[in-house]
Amino acid sequence: MAMRRPPRTLPGTDALLLQQVFLVIFLGMVVVILALSMATAAALGAQAQEGHLPWPIVQWAVTTPLGTLAIALVGGLAAGLPPLLWVRRVTPVAMRPVDVTELPLSAWPRPLPPWRRPGGPTPAEYWLGRGWRQRVLSLLALALAGLLVLGSFAAFSAVSWYGLTHLPDCSGPRCPPTYNQLQGPPMLIGLAIMFLGQYWWVRQVERRCGIWFRVPFTLGDFTCYVRRPGVTAAAAALAPYTRESTRPVARGAFVAALFFLPFVLVLIALSLLTIWLPTQWMPT
Repeated sequence: MAMRRPPRTLPGTDALLLQQVFLVIFLGMVVVILALSMATAAALGAQAQEGHLPWPIVQWAVTTPLGTLAIALVGGLAAGLPPLLWVRRVTPVAMRPVDVTELPLSAWPRPLPPWRRPGGPTPAEYWLGRGWRQRVLSLLALALAGLLVLGSFAAFSAVSWYGLTHLPDCSGPRCPPTYNQLQGPPMLIGLAIMFLGQYWWVRQVERRCGIWFRVPFTLGDFTCYVRRPGVTAAAAALAPYTRESTRPVARGAFVAALFFLPFVLVLIALSLLTIWLPTQWMPT
């Protein structure tokens, strides 16, 4: 039978084991917050005799635990699936991983800044690229990333401010619910989808290439790998999943801003929903 995980006697740390520990902690947080949101929805359901929304399907979605779970799953898929698919197509699993199958731990390559590697770029070239054209493009990308981040923050702040200042003050049993429990779970589920998808993808790369990714420290990236028993060469099989990144870091900031844009859009949409629903509440 094929050995799925590396033996404990191998030097270094199993890279996927680190991801497993993180996933267990993060998914535990998701379960707790989702359970609290579903409990809040159940409490709103008990309050339903004091009023209701004009649409039965929406009333079910925001006042029942199952409806809250459905909103969380739909919002999580909308936020987490586009970045995950984009990462699968654009981002490599590793940058220049090194075969350390027969090397002692002391001989494993240590992560160094690119400008300290032999033949590496200078700090200015690493951040902005080579030549004035590359640097102008990098500065423009950095400016666009800043505008995108500031615009997203301004849009969310405007929505939040409108919700705080334009909803009527109300006290008593006939007041509409707030529906704030709809915002948190979709964001966490979207992140969980991304993390689980990336973990599954790295496991598939390991299985297809016959390797185990290793890290020389407690924390690290996929810089080293060990071949599985019977595998004599893995570099050719691993090549489609790795590449040397030549993109300046400043341009990567714009890519990162685009990466989180679906989360911002879903969060703004849910915030608008929590503001609009109380205005539709019909007391009985």
